[in-house]
Amino acid sequence: KSHGRANFPPPERAGSVAAMTPAESTSALSNLVQTLAEDALFALSAGGGEIALDGLAKRRAEAYAARMKGGALFTMKDQMDAWLVDMTKAIAPVWAPHMLPMGDVIREKVTLELGARGLRSLFSSKPSDKDVIRVKRLGTLCVRIVRAIFAADAPLDPEENLNIAAFLSALGLDPADAAPLLVEAPYAADQLEVYGDVEPNIAKAIVRGAWLAAAWDTIDPREELVVRTVALKLALPLPDIEELRKEALLRVEARKDAGLATVDAVRFILSDTPSELPSRVAVLMLPKCHREEGERWIAADAKVTLAKKFTSLASEEKEAALGMAWAAALHSDPSVARRALVRARHDRIAKDLGRDGAPARELVERWMNEQLLSLAAPLEAS
Repeated sequence: KSHGRANFPPPERAGSVAAMTPAESTSALSNLVQTLAEDALFALSAGGGEIALDGLAKRRAEAYAARMKGGALFTMKDQMDAWLVDMTKAIAPVWAPHMLPMGDVIREKVTLELGARGLRSLFSSKPSDKDVIRVKRLGTLCVRIVRAIFAADAPLDPEENLNIAAFLSALGLDPADAAPLLVEAPYAADQLEVYGDVEPNIAKAIVRGAWLAAAWDTIDPREELVVRTVALKLALPLPDIEELRKEALLRVEARKDAGLATVDAVRFILSDTPSELPSRVAVLMLPKCHREEGERWIAADAKVTLAKKFTSLASEEKEAALGMAWAAALHSDPSVARRALVRARHDRIAKDLGRDGAPARELVERWMNEQLLSLAAPLEAS
């Protein structure tokens, strides 16, 4: 199965640019609130905080303008797979998401979404031929490694195919180069070829990503064999291979508590409203091997008990959980009265985490208000 961008139905084309009535303007801005809330959920789940939010806003400016004109965008609520691929592409040069095993490779500038760099950027936004060849070579290797790991213990499932499609979107390759990689059959570990020189930091990022891909649903011995074969082909010393394995396992375990805390926070703040958002947040935040626990509580609609379960989280993880909870609260563009109610809940979540909820609320609101104002101001000036 392939979950590439080309397989998704296209969103509707933007509507007329004709001047809006006040009622139409209000409705359009309210619809944009939902888009911005979902974008905030994605950016904060990626782990970049304010940097990820502001960078994503710049990359999504045209999409926001199109939404204001009546165009439809893929949504987290209704078209999660297609939305996730689009969002990954948008955020790639800003902050690679945690959910991508090969995210560290993207952070090493193995992406064409950065555009032209250095002196070339003064004259063109188009990447150089050298950069295109580099990204295609390393990106192809990463896709084949991840697919080999995913396929080592069982045929690829839809989520694994989606993860590969999202990574491919982050590379920014020409569709003609990316499309064959979406449907390529898995390679056996001993058939994986490493072409050209691979810089030491990128080799480490690839092996770290390989361990993360294996650990995402717990490491199977057959997956481990693929990772170790790849690591030897990249000429990594054995101590480095073991250190990267340990690091990947720690990352996945740390993500468990951060994910469960965030899912609980979103569930608590939306406790009186039926919503798909908690299950969507679980996909963004929880590794596959730990997701069953979060999904079980969501499916049972069990009451969230605030019992200081997650006070040991790092401060940035707590802030991300609180920011995502507040973005979820704003998703429905709540009335003033409703906002007072969910703010009281948000304060209770923050207290349970040992934090003040105000900074997370201010970050999300500042970011959303800036995007809304930039589109509302021209309407009032016309």
